[in-house]
Amino acid sequence: MADGFKEGFFRTLWILRDYLPELVIGGGWAPLIYHHYLIGDKSSEPIRTKDIDILVPEELPVIGDKKVDELLLEAGLEPVFRSRGTPPVVSYEGDIEGYEVEIEFLTDQRGASDAVVVRVQDGLNAQSLRYISILTDNAIEVEVDDFCCGEKLWLLTVRVPSPASYIFHKGLIFTRRKKEQKKAKDLYYIFDILANCPKLQEEIYSQLRELKGTYHLRWFETFTRNLKDHFSDILSDGIDLVASQRSTGAFPGLDDGQFKQYVLEIFKDFIGKLELL
Repeated sequence: MADGFKEGFFRTLWILRDYLPELVIGGGWAPLIYHHYLIGDKSSEPIRTKDIDILVPEELPVIGDKKVDELLLEAGLEPVFRSRGTPPVVSYEGDIEGYEVEIEFLTDQRGASDAVVVRVQDGLNAQSLRYISILTDNAIEVEVDDFCCGEKLWLLTVRVPSPASYIFHKGLIFTRRKKEQKKAKDLYYIFDILANCPKLQEEIYSQLRELKGTYHLRWFETFTRNLKDHFSDILSDGIDLVASQRSTGAFPGLDDGQFKQYVLEIFKDFIGKLELL
C-alpha cells in the first residue's frame, strides 16, 4: 500500500539521518517529495514503488562511528546480490519496524570508465550509471515535516534533484531502458511534474536553460530529440507508455482518449518551450 511504502521510506531516512547531507534521493520518491514538501500538496498521490534509489558520491565519508552498511544491517536489512560481478550490485532489503523496504545505491559513471559497481565506502557498493551527476550536482534541500518517531515529530532535511534536473535526467535515460515498464515510469514522472506542479513551471524552464549551458550541448539535444521522437502525434508510443501508468482515479474527468490527447498537449507544449530556450 502507498502509505506503507511512504512510512518505510521515512524509516529509511531516519536510519540514515546522519548521512542525509551526503545523500540525494532519486527514483520515484523524488516526485513525492516535490508534491508533498516542495509545493505542499500532501493530498497528491504520485505513482511510486517500494524500492528507494539513493545517490551517493564516489567516495562517501564515514560520519559518526558507523558506516552506512552497518546502520542498515543493524536495522534488520539484508544485502542481496543483484549481479555476478566483482564487486557485485547489491541492494538492501527487509523489514523496518513492520515496513518492507528495498534500497539501492547509485553513483556517477565518469569519463571512459566501464566500471559497473564502485566501492563508495568500506562495505558499501554503488551501481555506476551515466548522467547521475546531473542529479547530484543540482540537488536541493527540502524539509520533511511530518515524520513521527517515538511519538515525537521530527524534522528531516533531505536532498533531492531539482525538478528541472530530474526531468532532464529522465528524458536522457528512458530510451536506454531495457524494460518497457521502467521506460513508461520515467515518462510518467516527467508528465506528472509538468501537468500537476504548475507552481514549479517557471523555475523548471529557468533551470533547464542553465542546464543547457552547463552540460554538453549534445546532451540537451539528445534530451529534446528523445521527447520529440516519442511525442510527435497521438499515435506515438510515448503516449501509450504514459497512459499505461495512469493510476485509478487520476484525472477523473478524462476518458482514455481524452487523457491521451492531454498527454500529447502537455509534451508538445513542453517541447515547444525547450526549442526556445
